[in-house]
Amino acid sequence: MTAPHGGSARRGSRRLSWPRSAAALVAVAAALTALSLPGEARAADPGYDQMSGVGPTASALTVDWTQGLLDSSNNPIASDNADRSNSNSTNPLKFMYDDFKNLKVTVSQTQDLGHQGITVSWIGGKQTAQIGTVQANFLQMMECYGDAASGPTPEQCEYGTAGLLGGAGASVLNPGIGQRVGELCVAGAVPSTTKPPASINGSAVTGCDTKEPSDPTHLGPCPGTYCDSTSFRIPFAPVSDPANLDYNPGTTYWGALNTDEVQEAITGPDGSGQQQFETLTGVQAPGLGCGQPDASNKPHGCWLVIVPRGQYEPNGNPINVNSNSSALRSSPLSASNWAQRIQIHLSFAQVQSFCPPGTLERQTVGTQLVARAVQSWQLALNHDANCAKVYGYSAVPESTSTNQLTASGGGTAGLAFTTIPIGSEATRPGGSGSVPTLPTILYAPVAISALGFGFNINEGTGYVTTPVKLTPLLLAKALTQSYLEDLPDYQGNPSHPGPAWAQGNPRNISTDPQFHALNPTIPQEPTGPINPLLIEEHAALNQQVWQWIQGDSAATGWLGGTPDASDGNMAADPDYASLHLAAPPGLDSYPRAYQACLDNGVAPGSDPPKEESRCTLDILPYIDNFDSAASTVLTASNSALTGSWNTGGRAPDGTDGWWDKRGVEPLGQIFMWGETDTSQLAAYGLIPAQLCNSDGSTCVGPSTASVTAAVSAAKADSSGLLHVDPAHPGTDAYPLVDVIYAAVRTDQDATALNDYADLIAYAAGGGQTPGAVAGDLPPGYLPLPSGLASQAQAIATQLHGLASASPSPSSSSTQPSPITTDSGPTPGGTGTSAGPGGVTGGSTPAATSATTPAAAPVGAPASVPVGAGPSAAAPATSSSPPALARTSPSPGGPVTTLPSDHPVAGTTPLQELGGIRWALIGVAIAGGAFAGGGALLRSGRLPPWLRRRKLE
Repeated sequence: MTAPHGGSARRGSRRLSWPRSAAALVAVAAALTALSLPGEARAADPGYDQMSGVGPTASALTVDWTQGLLDSSNNPIASDNADRSNSNSTNPLKFMYDDFKNLKVTVSQTQDLGHQGITVSWIGGKQTAQIGTVQANFLQMMECYGDAASGPTPEQCEYGTAGLLGGAGASVLNPGIGQRVGELCVAGAVPSTTKPPASINGSAVTGCDTKEPSDPTHLGPCPGTYCDSTSFRIPFAPVSDPANLDYNPGTTYWGALNTDEVQEAITGPDGSGQQQFETLTGVQAPGLGCGQPDASNKPHGCWLVIVPRGQYEPNGNPINVNSNSSALRSSPLSASNWAQRIQIHLSFAQVQSFCPPGTLERQTVGTQLVARAVQSWQLALNHDANCAKVYGYSAVPESTSTNQLTASGGGTAGLAFTTIPIGSEATRPGGSGSVPTLPTILYAPVAISALGFGFNINEGTGYVTTPVKLTPLLLAKALTQSYLEDLPDYQGNPSHPGPAWAQGNPRNISTDPQFHALNPTIPQEPTGPINPLLIEEHAALNQQVWQWIQGDSAATGWLGGTPDASDGNMAADPDYASLHLAAPPGLDSYPRAYQACLDNGVAPGSDPPKEESRCTLDILPYIDNFDSAASTVLTASNSALTGSWNTGGRAPDGTDGWWDKRGVEPLGQIFMWGETDTSQLAAYGLIPAQLCNSDGSTCVGPSTASVTAAVSAAKADSSGLLHVDPAHPGTDAYPLVDVIYAAVRTDQDATALNDYADLIAYAAGGGQTPGAVAGDLPPGYLPLPSGLASQAQAIATQLHGLASASPSPSSSSTQPSPITTDSGPTPGGTGTSAGPGGVTGGSTPAATSATTPAAAPVGAPASVPVGAGPSAAAPATSSSPPALARTSPSPGGPVTTLPSDHPVAGTTPLQELGGIRWALIGVAIAGGAFAGGGALLRSGRLPPWLRRRKLE
């Protein structure tokens, strides 16, 4: 796994939208030394870690530049590669070969892809030259379609977005490397490193290409907007209508906030480098159509194209790496540069649904922690049930889960995924204090996940790939607006120095001496990162973080008013003092308490007069959910507001005049981080935080071993639900671990009980197999230990038993056959404590109890609630359709699915889907599970009538 490094100040709107932009990351890193022949499948490396997703996948691929042109089976195309290793080559572009001849690229995953990230790593390159801006020796990457065995053409690639380059390259020195446009050479020109031919306009340094126009369409139609006799322009041919050429696709098919192109990937001094690359399906990038069905109803594959750039322009002009005015200026799509590419075929999972219109839906709701797992299970269950029903899912707040399982709440879902007893959120500080009357509820453990903080740090030296260390004190500072740049009235100048209490504080976390001591390889950014992206929701997950902080005396002392002597007596923000953050039990939210605003008076030129003011929620926005947080961090999509007023900008109220936004952070200037969960860390490849003790001598990150250790030390509450104490998680244990339960009310009709039992049985059976295909357990989840898996299967059997004693609803709904479960050994780790079988009725107890029941030993039979029906170790099974075919062994990287805030609709009992409702389910639930419907929502590409209606 790898990640980024660098940053500029961030200012934002009150709530971040769902932007998706370049280079989302995935947490599966290909080992640079673990090489394989193109097209040769490798078994998963023994070092693969299920919780973090770190390690090469079974479809990882390594290819030399000399054999870099692969066919659709990822075998070298001998005829096309022959010249690259020919020492007697007469190719006029041979002068480029020495820069690339030792280059070897590894891609972490090439099969079963969806909207996710893959790790591209390389060795054997030349160190990137940069003086102020990147000059030479770097890699450029893009996603292309093209089913021909020979690979894609430049017209089939998503590339050429303005505004992605940082520094001088953004507007002065070398913007051409990020464009689809280039200079034409004089007629009859031949490349030369001693006498480079000039372009038609007379310049020799712009890197004209003697091979252009390589196609007649590369000359814009005349007369017309793009008619130019001195330059070529490569149009984009969308996969759905390749004859309809677009000469400015960056305004129609993609843009700065929704492209995955990489314009500058840095190579280090040792010739190695690493870059996280976002793969897009036809949902996020309709112009490419990756994963969409072909004529035989199989998903279209696409291509990863990597264009290495050396120290020569296509005309032979050498770059003077010692001059800050000399840099590559030509496009990678230019024919001579394109000829140096590496092309690797990417196989995508199917985008569209397995089920036809008219399919029935069974709705579930609950914690966003389980989103990726449920969305993987949905595909397998919907298929195995012969589409007799569709399992829906919607991530909702805890209070909504309670309403859904309360008859008086008018809920339409009979199952809620939860980490706490249903209704216990009311007993937390700020809750109603009154737990609603609930029907009898059974709890079945189905997943184990964890919270984490993920980073994307990419400065001039490239990605930071090592875990970032955080102490409770550092995190407390970041969550309480105590760094100068987290204050809206601080501008770093004498007119706006910030409040008196903060003027001696560090500007941001990267300049905090304690942070720098723990993370010495991360450069200090004086105008760098703000505090992490956080969710606004009140949740027990947030309370866990505060409880971890409260377990450290240095943090509680500082929160209580004692300045931090390690960084010049840094003071806490007094506006947070009244919240008593040092006192247990801890808040379940992240308040924005700082009251002062920046007021620059009336904006110049505004009519009517408009006040120039920014407050805390303007510069420190909340994020919608963990998926959105991870995507936003890792794509470096920064919608924060700058200090510049734009009279032409559009304010939230629709009037003219507003603060400028920073947009996408360019490579070399990225430092973003946020709170998320381990499944999102693994899917997007965020660099995780290691949580440390007070002096940083002991640090633990989320891993299979550390999460297993935490579950082993977990204690059951009075409802039988296991909880990890963040302040005392156990030896070598990660502190922010959660066991996720499927809570099912028992007062439902037989069809609903059977459906939910089938879901639980699969989730705790075959759904615990780690892997990348439909039905697998995605990275970021720990397979259930045998004791918990047995407990879940017993609950499923109880539900089946209750169903057999309950009347079926008088409806025309088709009763689907039960889902066949895995009859093999129950997957899982070791060393967990299985709590009592969960059942509640009437009033639900609080999430924690003064009296904790003793935990049962590992593998012990789960206790069964009295009167709940027969018990058994495994649910009843019946025949089902053939399992979904695997194209690679497991583990195989991330299952990339919808975000937790995805569309869902339905009622209980089952309701037929049709029209708009079917489009919602077919596109978002089933297909999006691998296609990445999350980006559909994040990028705003989903029409308003298809957006999720939240369950209130």
